[in-house]
Amino acid sequence: MIPHELCQPNLNFLGLPEELADPTTARVWVLPVPYEATTTYGAGTRNGPMAILSASRQVELYDHRHGCEPAESLGFATLPPMDITVSTPEAMINRLAAAVETVFFQPPSPELLVVLGGEHSISAGVARGLARVVDAGGLVCVQVDAHADLRDEFEGSPFNHACAARRIAEVCPVFQIGIRNISKEEAEFCPTASNIQTFFREQWGPSGVNALRDFVSGKTVYLTIDLDGLDPSIMPAVGTPEPGGLLWHELLEIIRTIAEAAARIPVMDVVELAPIPGMIAPDFLAAKLIYWAAADLLLPRCDPDRRG
Repeated sequence: MIPHELCQPNLNFLGLPEELADPTTARVWVLPVPYEATTTYGAGTRNGPMAILSASRQVELYDHRHGCEPAESLGFATLPPMDITVSTPEAMINRLAAAVETVFFQPPSPELLVVLGGEHSISAGVARGLARVVDAGGLVCVQVDAHADLRDEFEGSPFNHACAARRIAEVCPVFQIGIRNISKEEAEFCPTASNIQTFFREQWGPSGVNALRDFVSGKTVYLTIDLDGLDPSIMPAVGTPEPGGLLWHELLEIIRTIAEAAARIPVMDVVELAPIPGMIAPDFLAAKLIYWAAADLLLPRCDPDRRG
């Protein structure tokens, strides 16, 4: 159990009152991981979790798609930011794996753990920790991203952010959506990897949605969202932006598809926000995405005519 006194009453997600931010009753826990060590272009992902928490206080709690304030029935407990004073990226991944395992080891534990990055390398740790506490045979990962992140190592480390999906694939099958930047090494690796399905951005459409539904059907799903999977026109605040990305409603459709078909979605992460001073829209998008995703993943299905 994570003691109540370790939660963040003065900077909790959505700025909820104490009774809705209590980890003993909240169905959603939020874990900030302000880690940045292997970024290779724009910097600033270490500031992402705090920016999301701050922006979340401006998110309207009423969700017209569900006709209610999901926060009232879900509750969101915000855990202390993880200590990132580690010697190597591998050490950070091991620390995060242990933290995820601890969260789910004994009650109280959340129905959904939301990890706030930080750079995408942390996702390897999330996957490892989750695999220790669920049926690994039924675990799959859905990755929204601009980059394949399938290098075996990059800049001398197998735990670089460019290797995140390669490390996750060592734990469970991976379904990639929105990819539009891939190296020759990764392109040569993909056909040899039977547990990785890659949908490039231009391939995404109804057939991709159907393939996603089949992939997650009856499975335990780990959802990792690298915000550069979105188009820079709506998400410019990332370290490695790529033109031609997914748009807001496409990402919501992906989340709803997972919610409708999966057996369980115990963990999602949102990574790679690199806040731009004076530009608050990307921070707000990330915060609202988390809130609406939690509602879609945990609340009963709503009338399709009310979806936004």
